[in-house]
Amino acid sequence: METQSFSPMLDRVMAQEIQSVSWSKTMDVCAILYVNNQLEICRVSEQLQRMFIIQEDDVISNIIVESMFLAYNVANKLYIYHLASHQKIIQSTLIKNSDKITQMLLVQVNAKIIKEQELQAAIIPLSTTNLKNWQNLCFLKQQQINNIIFSLTNKQIAYNFNGILHLGEIEHKSITQLFQLENELHCFSNSFVEIYDIGLLKHQQILKYIQQLSYLNELLCFLKTSILLINTQLQDIFKCYQLNIIGPLVAFGPQETINYHILQFYQKGNCPQELVQFFQKELYNTKILQKMDDNITNSFNNIQEIIQDSLMNVLSRILIILNFFIQSKNMPFYQGLHKTPFEELKQTIQNIQKVFSRFQIECHQTKLHLRNFFVWLNLCAIKAGNEQEVECENVNSPLNKIEVDLSKLFDFLKDNHLFQLKNLQCFYQEKIAPKTFFTKIVIQKNVEFKQTENITKILKNVFKDSYMDNIQQKQSKIEQEDTFVTVNSLVRQLQNYLDKIAINLKPQLINKINIDLSSSIIRFSEQSENSYMLSVLVNNSIIQYIYQLKSFQQLNQIQFNNKYIKELQYFDGKLIILSTNQQENQQQLIAYISSEDLETQNKFECHSIKDLQVSKKGLISIIIDSKKLIILSI
Repeated sequence: METQSFSPMLDRVMAQEIQSVSWSKTMDVCAILYVNNQLEICRVSEQLQRMFIIQEDDVISNIIVESMFLAYNVANKLYIYHLASHQKIIQSTLIKNSDKITQMLLVQVNAKIIKEQELQAAIIPLSTTNLKNWQNLCFLKQQQINNIIFSLTNKQIAYNFNGILHLGEIEHKSITQLFQLENELHCFSNSFVEIYDIGLLKHQQILKYIQQLSYLNELLCFLKTSILLINTQLQDIFKCYQLNIIGPLVAFGPQETINYHILQFYQKGNCPQELVQFFQKELYNTKILQKMDDNITNSFNNIQEIIQDSLMNVLSRILIILNFFIQSKNMPFYQGLHKTPFEELKQTIQNIQKVFSRFQIECHQTKLHLRNFFVWLNLCAIKAGNEQEVECENVNSPLNKIEVDLSKLFDFLKDNHLFQLKNLQCFYQEKIAPKTFFTKIVIQKNVEFKQTENITKILKNVFKDSYMDNIQQKQSKIEQEDTFVTVNSLVRQLQNYLDKIAINLKPQLINKINIDLSSSIIRFSEQSENSYMLSVLVNNSIIQYIYQLKSFQQLNQIQFNNKYIKELQYFDGKLIILSTNQQENQQQLIAYISSEDLETQNKFECHSIKDLQVSKKGLISIIIDSKKLIILSI
């Protein structure tokens, strides 16, 4: 029977060598990957219409083009771009180690969540510039983009929610490819297929819990960022003060007695030679005091801004989400629990609020003390350098226009704790390392649940396993308001409570089917009524299987005579096959595009050929001779 040829739609030689082409599942949009790690996203009509370009330093892999977004991997990281705005909306690490991700599978879930009025104040966009990921979360919510992302490496299958919240891993030794069928995850190796039940990951109540945990997780990351930014500004203040004031005055003896000698000079006029030299050599006719005042004031202002615009804002939002968890007693994962970890989390967050409220006041008072101290030092430098106060940097300094507050100066000099700035240092004990913050919220435990179990029972058991034992143990009492609590101790306390928020969602292995799949090419059709087609290329023959009724059945075998199969793809339930007249590509080749009934639909000459891809819209892309892209319409 004569068949109609596929009509050529585009035949273009590109400026760079092409690595691969990836098609959108719903639109005539493709992503062209070049060998220099440049990704070009184009609309396809009678010509390629470039939408935008992405350039990465490292290798791009596992490109997925959806109707609204583009996703890909670079090493163990995930990047998601919004197609309409061309903006990057997610950048996250999918797996904890550096193993290469060989496949990324997105399972879309219908999460009708975060509709409660009580949560609206917590999830509106934030304007603070260092909270960009929060805007992205709000975007995902507004666009109803919710995916469970499975990442396959040579050792494990990691899975998380929207690339943001890690949910767990499945360890393996030989899995090479993943496929999703409804509530099943099919994991293929060379000799068998393991089938896991992922229904729990798509359950509405669990999705609601996961979604809210993802918001809580991101807010805690912002809290970490704010605390570290404040710490950085504090270190700048300490370094400046130590270098220009404390350091030059250590000639008086121990650092702890410096304020005593300056106080003696202030009260009795006793001015040791070391202090005279400090005024004359370090401070006179220099801009050092003015620069110190500018830098330290700027750092204090930055701290105030971070606390007011970022930290306190984020803490308030965290409390809204925690209150929702605490008040939602009808939610099944609270049944049987006398107390949940969210109540302890709330207490710790409230303590952090109190500490930074006190810290904010302390910073403001210290800024005033230091400004007054610098004004006095500037006056002393003028007197020590030239009693006639001729023109010098100190005289021209804005500090010389400010009157010294003598009572404030006395309070500052007499209090060594204040003079050494230990009133600020005590808020941060030791160094805060980023890795000590909030390393995990969801703990994956090696527990499997059957989908048939009652969801209330599952969720109740989840929390009992992870938390009820701890709740019965003696807990250290949260320090009272009048007891000084450091940021570090609260961070450690917060981490301890976060570690108790566990959810066990490891998919259950429900079947293992032995099947010979020792091939470099395995292709899947679209799923239909709990079944799909599977084609395996073995020794230039295509063996076709169908999965239905929980098992695989071999259908037929396709053998080409005098042609060598290079690639195969499914379209609308049928195979599209790319073959050549020769096995090697050193010479001129004739390439053929055929259907599974072996009828040739198109042919063309080339020197080399790779990467046949078929879109769901019936467009075929072929890369020939490295730079030439041919697009055909079925």
